Amino acid sequence: MQNTGYNNSATDTAQQAIGMLHAVLDQVDYGVAVVDADTRSLLLANKTAQHALAPASAQPSGLCVADGRLCVRQHAHAERLTLALLRTKTHVRGLLSFGEGGCETPIAVMPLSASTMPGAVPIENTDVPRAHYALLLFSKPQLCDSASITLFASDRGLTNAEALVLAQVCKGLRPTEIAVRHGVQVCTVRSQLRSIRQKTASDSIRELVEKVSVLPPLARQVSTQISVQSGLRLALTTATVAPCPPTLQTLPATFPTTNDTLHYCVS
Repeated sequence: MQNTGYNNSATDTAQQAIGMLHAVLDQVDYGVAVVDADTRSLLLANKTAQHALAPASAQPSGLCVADGRLCVRQHAHAERLTLALLRTKTHVRGLLSFGEGGCETPIAVMPLSASTMPGAVPIENTDVPRAHYALLLFSKPQLCDSASITLFASDRGLTNAEALVLAQVCKGLRPTEIAVRHGVQVCTVRSQLRSIRQKTASDSIRELVEKVSVLPPLARQVSTQISVQSGLRLALTTATVAPCPPTLQTLPATFPTTNDTLHYCVS
C-alpha cells in the first residue's frame, strides 16, 4: 500500500521549493529564462525576463514571446538564435547581442540538461529522447541599479541629497551636470561628494562607483503582468503550447502592443 501521506508531504515540499525559487529569481536584477531548446517553448522566466521579452518593452533584447514560444523581433536574427539554441544541445555556451535602435542587451545562452541536475534519475533506455533546455541570462539593464544604490546609501548613512548625488554619479554625470539638474552650485555638489567618499571610505569617485557596481543586483519592482496564450504562465510553470507555424513565418503579437511589429518564430 502506498503511503499517500508521505507522497502528499513530498509534493507539498516540492511545490514550496519551486515557489521559493521563483521568489528568489524575482529579486535578482538579471533576466533569467529557460526554454526548450527543441521547441522554443518558454518554461520559466522571472519578472525581469518577462519585462524584457514583452513586445512593447523598452529593453532592446531583440527577443520576445509569441504564442508561448521564444521568437526574434527581426527576421535577420532568426538564424543566430537557432544556432545558439542548437549549440546548447552539444553543451556549448553562446552570447547573443541583437540590439535595436542603436542599443543592445547581450544575452548568454547556456546548456541546461535535465539529466545533469541534482536528483535527476538516469535514463537507461537510450531510445528515449532526452529533453534539452537552454538557460537565457540577460545582462543588467544598468550598471548600478537604483535599489542597490538606495540600500548602500542607507547602510553608509548618506543623507537624501547625498543619495541623489550618488545615483547621478553612478550614471556617469559630472559635478557640473549634477549641479544643473539639482539647481545648486557646483561647490555644493563637490562638498556632498567629499562627504560621500568619507562615509563610504572611497579614495576617489572611481573607487566609489566600483563599490556600487559590484553590489548584489537587486531587481526593480516590475508591475506589468505578462500573460501568454495557450495557458503558459511565465514563471516556473510548464504547459502544452500550440504547434509553431512554419519556419520563420511571422506571428502576430500575443501581448497587447501599440505598434505593428512582427515577431518571427524559429523552428
